Formats: sequence, structure tokens, C-alpha cells
Amino acid sequence: MNCLKIIKCGALLSNISHCNVNNQMRFYRNPSICNICLYPQGKKPCFDIRNVTIDRGNKCHIKHIRSFLYQHYWPREPSVIGLWMSLNSPYLAVLTERYSSSGDRLLAYEHLARTNEKKLVGVTVANQVFPWAADELEEWAHYTISKPERHRMYFCAHCYRSPNLFKKYNVSYIYDVEVLGTAAEVTGQGVGTLLLKTALEHAKELRHPLVQVVSLNQYTSRICEKCGMKREWTMDYTEFVDDAGRRVFFPRRPHHTVAVYVKYNDPKIGGILPCKPPF
Repeated sequence: MNCLKIIKCGALLSNISHCNVNNQMRFYRNPSICNICLYPQGKKPCFDIRNVTIDRGNKCHIKHIRSFLYQHYWPREPSVIGLWMSLNSPYLAVLTERYSSSGDRLLAYEHLARTNEKKLVGVTVANQVFPWAADELEEWAHYTISKPERHRMYFCAHCYRSPNLFKKYNVSYIYDVEVLGTAAEVTGQGVGTLLLKTALEHAKELRHPLVQVVSLNQYTSRICEKCGMKREWTMDYTEFVDDAGRRVFFPRRPHHTVAVYVKYNDPKIGGILPCKPPF
């Protein structure tokens, strides 16, 4: 009887190809199917964008957004935040609290059919930026002790002031998409594009005249181009220097430039009327 069990276990293991056997299997007399990886090496489990839904953030999602920012967004940001500010930075905590509890927040949830649960795979946060925002950032940076925090404030003020979008489009404020991030396991699967398209539709519905995305990496630039946004301004990271003329940022390849993408909604056209019932 024991021989038949051993033969069955051996046949089961031989039928599964391209799998990594757990190192702890040698301590078990009878190998279990739970100790064997059923996914081939280098491949991820199936992801279907049709299982993703977009929800509006409220007070109930504060903890979810805060956890997502610390686990997925800040460590993976390949430019300003991830390389020059530590995760225990006080200013990073201030930004996390701001993005998790204020602004227009859109959350992408993936429905897991196996467990009937919802998993947070993407977050977008947008706020209104007014012409005096650049002056305020520079004033705060002047009294900041930490160099990474001061560099980021000056950098954001430079990105707001250099394109000169307020005068070019003659708008009183800009709807700025400040956070656009996805989880690592769904990168390149269309979640970021779905979030940005929803944010643009939301801005058009609320009659925001100008939508802006400050793209700090190539991933965000591709998403903006897919959504039909126009690139208004670009700068190489080597051009941004401190008071002593030294280069400040050294991002990873291929994220060498920062760009500003915009979507203009003509207020004369107005919003789109919702579909009316046939009766």
C-alpha cells in the first residue's frame, strides 16, 4: 500500500513541469501539492483588466491609501521621492496624510474570484493648484532644514512655474494629478491608463479647465500619451542644480527627464450631458 502511495506521488511530481520545488520538501515524507509552485518560472498569475473597478475615495479608504503609498508608490517611484527621501522622513509622512485624506482620490480594485475579495492595485490623487502655489513652496523650502525636503519643494515649484500654464491658457487654477501609481504585480497591464482616463473624465464632468500631470518617469509619460494629453514642457534632471551649481537628482535609467502633460477642456463647450431615458 505504501508503495502505491509513493508511485502516485512520483507520478504527480513528474506531470508538473517548469516548477520550483520548495526546499522544505525534503523534510516531508509525503510531498504535498501545496509545496509545489504551479506557475512557470518568470510568469505571473493571470490578470484581467475587466475585473478592475474604479471607486471614489472617502474616509473609509484612508488606511488603504496610506498603506498603498508606503508599500508600492514611494519605494517604486524612480525619480524624486524614492531615491532622495527615506521612508521615515517627516515630510513624506505629511504628504502621505495629505494624499490619503484630501483631494479627489480614485482607487482601482481588482476583484479576486477565488476568494471573492477586492485588492487595491492603483491609486490616483488630484488637487487644484493655484498660481501662488510655487511661491508658497519656495517659502516653505527656505525654512526647511532637511536637504531632500528642500530640494523637492524647489523642484515642484520649478515645475509649476516654468511651463507658465496659467498665462498660456488663461486659467485661474490647474487640476493637478499629483499621484498616479499602480502595484508592482500589475505594472504595464493598463491599470494606470484606466485610472488616468477616469480622472480626465471626472475633470471634464466637473468643468475643470486644465488638467496637468507632472511626469517624473517614462512610465507616466507613456500613460499620458496614451490618454491623448499634450506635452507642454520638459527638462532633463541634469539641468536642475542647487545654489552651489551641483546636480541634485540622479534617477535610474531610462528616467532622465521630467515632463508636464496637459489636457485642456474649453469652458465654452461645457460638459457632456448625461444620457436621457427614452421616455
